[in-house]
Amino acid sequence: MKKWKRLKEEVLIKTPIFEFKSYDLLHSQKHTHHKFYIIDSKDWVNIIPITTNNEIVLIRQYRAGSDEITIEVPGGIIDGNETPEQTAKRELEEETGCIAKEFIKIGEVYPNPAFITNKCHYVVALDVQPGGAINFDPSEYIEKFTVPMSEIPKMIKSGKINHAITLDAFLYFHLSGIKDFKL
Repeated sequence: MKKWKRLKEEVLIKTPIFEFKSYDLLHSQKHTHHKFYIIDSKDWVNIIPITTNNEIVLIRQYRAGSDEITIEVPGGIIDGNETPEQTAKRELEEETGCIAKEFIKIGEVYPNPAFITNKCHYVVALDVQPGGAINFDPSEYIEKFTVPMSEIPKMIKSGKINHAITLDAFLYFHLSGIKDFKL
């Protein structure tokens, strides 16, 4: 199988966090033209913050897309030339007021490659503790709380944690072997 050829790209809407584009593509085998609509966004990071007591720092926040309050791990958009680990350090402090001694990247995914261009990177933060300064974005209001690591699978199974990117983060954490964490 071959990639399709992009014949034309047009920005239809430009926002502070993404561009909505149309792509005119040529099918590589059939040689037919097709129009696709794409959300072109920066990569982002999700962090699994673990305290020295093996508690996970979680956040609760309102999400306009689902019109629900969700339970998630902290995260945010990678700015400029930051590495995922640098973004994890910044976002952890901004959203929770916590700092960590070590940041380890454990994976990355395309959240929805059918129409979104970005990747989500997963980072574990170890030895997390208070000591930083919260600095919410203008549209953010976040509640921070901690739960024992052993409670995460129950929260997932019960549907308390139902944010897909957060679920992926815990899958990568399980596979990483960094801590004894079973789903």
